[in-house]
Amino acid sequence: MAQKPASSAQGNPTRTQNLAIWAANLKYADIPPHVVQKTKDFFLDWLGCTIAGRNHPAISAIARFAITMGPSNGKSELVDGALGFKTSPAFASLVNGASSHVVEQDDLHNRSIMHPATVVYPAALAVAQEIDATGEEFIAACVVGYEVGCRVGEYLGKSHYERFHTTATGGVIGVAAATAHLLKLDAEQTLSAIGTAGTQAAGLWQFLVDATHSKQVHTGKACFDGIFAAYSARDGLLGAADILEGSRAMGVALVPGTTKPEAIDQNLGSDWAVLGSSFKWHASCRHTHPSVDALLSLMEKNGVAFEDIESVVTRTYQAALNVLGLSGEGETVHQSKFSMGFVLAVAAKKGQAMITDFTEEDLKDLTLREFQRRVTMEYDAEIDSKFPQSWQGTVIVTTKSGQVFHETAEFAKGDPELPLTKEEIERKVHALATYGGFTNTSRVNDLIQRGWSLENETNLTGFVF
Repeated sequence: MAQKPASSAQGNPTRTQNLAIWAANLKYADIPPHVVQKTKDFFLDWLGCTIAGRNHPAISAIARFAITMGPSNGKSELVDGALGFKTSPAFASLVNGASSHVVEQDDLHNRSIMHPATVVYPAALAVAQEIDATGEEFIAACVVGYEVGCRVGEYLGKSHYERFHTTATGGVIGVAAATAHLLKLDAEQTLSAIGTAGTQAAGLWQFLVDATHSKQVHTGKACFDGIFAAYSARDGLLGAADILEGSRAMGVALVPGTTKPEAIDQNLGSDWAVLGSSFKWHASCRHTHPSVDALLSLMEKNGVAFEDIESVVTRTYQAALNVLGLSGEGETVHQSKFSMGFVLAVAAKKGQAMITDFTEEDLKDLTLREFQRRVTMEYDAEIDSKFPQSWQGTVIVTTKSGQVFHETAEFAKGDPELPLTKEEIERKVHALATYGGFTNTSRVNDLIQRGWSLENETNLTGFVF
């Protein structure tokens, strides 16, 4: 059993304890139907993202590590079934978690500034396969993972996000909670798992500067480390009891500004994190999406063509400037998705910024590069004041004839206010699978149908392409 914090003995539990108690005791029957449905929506979205990233060099390297170091007699599947390899939950989720974050189309929880699906689903799926969990148990664990991970991210806030990739730091705790729920750990063991996960939390932005693969390491290791935290808590490893708000805990160590303590445990069971998550319709950094939507809307409304545009000014929030300002012109396909100028150039020329619109050939397209250099980002205090509760963007386009047009996107396509339809989710999954080199439409349809009825599954094996 994990140690109880001193405040617990005095009848005054910490916020983190409250969160652990809620996470340990949530039952599938407690989850409203619309929350279950949204959890299934994002599971299918994640599955498509995972197969889309499977051929990336980073994933090949991580998969080779898993095959070399991990057991080969486990029950957890690599989603890329072509490898023909089953292993332990930790190593399977290491690969699947990394793969689902490659193409920049996995979901985003707005208020926490993190991508919960890319850590919660691969870990929960791998553990569920290992212990023969049902679909209902899997869904409940995923809801717990979203709730805990996103609440930690929201607690840490946007000043933390300036220095750390919250998907890694909050994500590892979400994974620990989801895994603990599947293992049926009690509240004290869950608290210990959260503590061990938190002491491993890391994820730096330096990869954007030199176009390296750390972003995939962030998600894969969040899965691996979170699973370690929960399994070891089950077997008696004690984790810090107040890893969020303690005197030497994450809030003090990792946040240069102010935290939001109430986010940890307020409105549990009524303010569901999965309902605050957005689909990513465009295959680029989520910070570009409001500007992409605003630009495309402006061009359509005013009959402006790619060739007509002399310059674009996009007004945005500070976090977007911080992240998008690191990648330079974008020398690789992945890095180019973090360049506001290049993403807007692609959208303006092609009328969209989907997964097939970012290629090696596009990096050499002089018209895209020239347009990119005519895009300027500017800080907007009003927009920044609303972030991260609202991710907005304004674009100002000057044409070669001297006309000036303005457009603001209050919500991006895929936001909770503008969600994808069932048909759009299915279309996106098919497009992602095709991009990943999997063209068996019938097999994709079969997996989609399993996803839509996930709560009826008696086991979670077979979710491979």
